[in-house]
Amino acid sequence: MTEFRIFILNLLDSLGVSDKLQHPLYYAVLSISVILICLILELFGRWVILSLFFRITKNSKRLIFPIIRKHHLSQRLIHLVSPFVISLFASYFGKAEPWISHAVTIYLVLLLIMIVNSALSVIDDMYRTHEVSKKRPIKSFLQIIEIIIVIVFITFLVASWINESPLVLLSGIGAFTAVIVLIFKDSLLGFVAGVQLTADDMIRIGDWIEMPKYSVNGVITDISLISVKIENFDNTTTSVPAYALVSDSFKNWRNMNLSGSRRIMRAIYIDMSSITFCSEQTLSEFAKIEYLHSYINEKQKEFEKHRSKQIPSESSVSKRQQLTNVGVFRIYLEKYLAHIPQIHENMTILVRQLPAESKGLPLEICAFSSETDWVPFENVQSDLFDHVYAIAPLFGLRLFQEPTGYDFHKAL
Repeated sequence: MTEFRIFILNLLDSLGVSDKLQHPLYYAVLSISVILICLILELFGRWVILSLFFRITKNSKRLIFPIIRKHHLSQRLIHLVSPFVISLFASYFGKAEPWISHAVTIYLVLLLIMIVNSALSVIDDMYRTHEVSKKRPIKSFLQIIEIIIVIVFITFLVASWINESPLVLLSGIGAFTAVIVLIFKDSLLGFVAGVQLTADDMIRIGDWIEMPKYSVNGVITDISLISVKIENFDNTTTSVPAYALVSDSFKNWRNMNLSGSRRIMRAIYIDMSSITFCSEQTLSEFAKIEYLHSYINEKQKEFEKHRSKQIPSESSVSKRQQLTNVGVFRIYLEKYLAHIPQIHENMTILVRQLPAESKGLPLEICAFSSETDWVPFENVQSDLFDHVYAIAPLFGLRLFQEPTGYDFHKAL
């Protein structure tokens, strides 16, 4: 250090610089030299080393290289050159050395925090390339690691600045636990909720969930320490606190996708005044329908067998067994559903009557479609009910709907 300083001072003296200006100029020349060295090394690292690295890895099939570039990890590593160079020349600044050392320490700690952030982001992105990441996301755990590392780095930074042991500062943090809990309440609740959500496998990235309370109806795109990001089907994005998924109820459609089936469950309302017994002529017409031929023949044989055992005086209408048009219609729908290719025949197929209402008799159709995506599923469901609405009058049934202005105009 002494030889370098003497060399610079002699050079300034030979240039005719006065004694009062020699020391300020010495520090100015030294500062400019250090800045130029840092700048040259950084530019060399960026333009030569990084450019060469990116060219070599450009055509590589490994996903890690574009991910490293995306999160600027290599660029931030290059920045480590500057604090290293400044620390080498810090002793040349004399009394200013402690201040420069502290400044370098602050810069180095901030740089290391940025490098850790990039490294953890790279790890998370690499993990997301595997299928298991949808079932066991690790972003919340990486964020906890990052928070711990940041606390440790800042503790060492403050300790070096005040010349105290880091253990003294760490022991003092216990006194502020209550304050920290209040300040980081959401983070702590989110961490606990994130662990519970992951451990219980309640949600995964790619799951379709519904939470009416938060107007959520979409697919999970990200699970972080304190929030879960959902992309709704209207192309909006909603961020829900992680602990809300534990404290509040939500609907997860994952099992629907895993089973490859989606339930169709809707009721139509039949005007009860249109429900009647089927005459022989009506049954013969119904028997011509492919799905009802065997059913009606079996029922007619069963009724004839029952009538042969009856006493003639007991053959009143109230004691005779007859089919109704709504009952035949219900059997027709069950058999029709079983013959639709997009309906799972091995899963529940049910057409049932619900308690009568002021709107009429609800006839509920329940089946499972093999189409789970939104548009194909709606097409299957629409085609099904198009047929139901169109075929009901063939059975002598009227479907209920509220009177419209056209109905009143026609009546008048």
